[in-house]
Amino acid sequence: MYYQRSLSVKKSDEKDFEYDLFANSQNFEDDASTLKIGEPHIVYNVISRDGTLKPGYGFKDVAMPISEDDLDNEVKISIRGGEVKEIWKLKWYDRSSDKNKYYLFYFNQNAEICYDNIFNERPLTLYIDTTFTQTPFVAYYRYNSIDAILLSGEGQDLTIITSGNLKTNENAPRIISCCSHYGRLFAITATARGKLVYSEEPDVLKWVDDKTKDLDFSDERGDLNRIISFNDYLFVFRDFGITKVSIYGANDEFEINHMYKSDSYIYPNTIAQSGENIYFLEGNRIKVFNGSTVKDVNVDCLNVLNGCDNRHAYGECFGGKYYLACKGVFDDNKKIGCENYKDGFNNNLLVVLDLSSNHIDVVRGIDIKQMLALNNRYKSKLVACFNNEYKDKIGELTFDGKIFDNNMVACWESGQTDFNVHGSLKRIKSFFIKTASDCMITLSSERMSKTFSLKGKDGLQKVRANVLGNLFSVKIEGAEIKCISNFVLKVNCGK
Repeated sequence: MYYQRSLSVKKSDEKDFEYDLFANSQNFEDDASTLKIGEPHIVYNVISRDGTLKPGYGFKDVAMPISEDDLDNEVKISIRGGEVKEIWKLKWYDRSSDKNKYYLFYFNQNAEICYDNIFNERPLTLYIDTTFTQTPFVAYYRYNSIDAILLSGEGQDLTIITSGNLKTNENAPRIISCCSHYGRLFAITATARGKLVYSEEPDVLKWVDDKTKDLDFSDERGDLNRIISFNDYLFVFRDFGITKVSIYGANDEFEINHMYKSDSYIYPNTIAQSGENIYFLEGNRIKVFNGSTVKDVNVDCLNVLNGCDNRHAYGECFGGKYYLACKGVFDDNKKIGCENYKDGFNNNLLVVLDLSSNHIDVVRGIDIKQMLALNNRYKSKLVACFNNEYKDKIGELTFDGKIFDNNMVACWESGQTDFNVHGSLKRIKSFFIKTASDCMITLSSERMSKTFSLKGKDGLQKVRANVLGNLFSVKIEGAEIKCISNFVLKVNCGK
């Protein structure tokens, strides 16, 4: 008689873990050991929103078409002077050609106001000498029903640029922010930051003190920094809050409502409007104001701003995104780009917030001074000026991960995981990856760390790893990330 014999087969403890969370924003908020398997902890200089790692945001020399009829043929704008201090824009209607003209202005270290018509031939940069002894305060203003730039500061009378002309008023104060609203001119001045000044005369060139009045805002919300006409009301952004001014009739009937009191300082240069919302940086959080309430933008990646002085932070809305230049600290013992400057930097991050999905991408290592959305009917661009190394440039946003042709080191680093097998040793036996560019993969545990240098190629690559430990993290780095996807770890959960 024959008996069937059962063979003992060792049960396989191998499991595949697909890192399919490339599309997630990085999470600096939570401890690295509490993140989901494959959830990113630190990510910079890549774009990750569709589940692959692609080239990040960058900048190149700004170029614009010289004709509205040939938008693909672009010519670089020549920059005059050794340093671009600030950039402005202006649109005006040219009656002779029956067209709108679009101009890019900048103030340079020679106290010159330089400008270029961005859809015309530009044989030479035009400029205007000034006597400003420092970069002037700038406000956009409607003068005689047309757009204008209002400049005020030390060394020169208040100046209005409009339709190719300069007009001045020696009696006007230095104006930080202003707007026309219901036939009155409202302004915040440098000498009376606790008051909102207004005049029945909307023409700032006719400003005289005996025709002005003021509303006193002396309370715990602090100085006035920015005034915006929004949803039929005036909103005054202050150091620590937002105040709404309602106007009734023509007899100085005002209603003052303190809409919001903040816990931290509101950085005034980060205030930017997109549609029916206004975005700004308060402390280390991005906030959104819709005219009635202020809410946190729900992102978990801005803890790197904790404790940083962001007085130089700057925000701008463009193309459905909020761009925030700011300062942050990663605590990873690395220095990227401008972080290597011996004299320091003002900003080292560009945070890009998608306003529809709240997805965040981060550019690390560039010191942006200011940004400007050049929106028009022909070709819109986001442009910026810079501190330090690129202070003599105006750049336009790109999507190739390069800063003026220089590759920026990119990094994607996961949190720590035990692959949901607690307290026992595990072994990463191998991993799979598709990468179109050279990159380095580092697998780390509390016991060991291995780095693998891969060449970019078509198709899936399999790499033997043999990394032992309990808690593991993954880091992907490269100087020129093109497209990385299909990353899978093969793990023996019984070592």
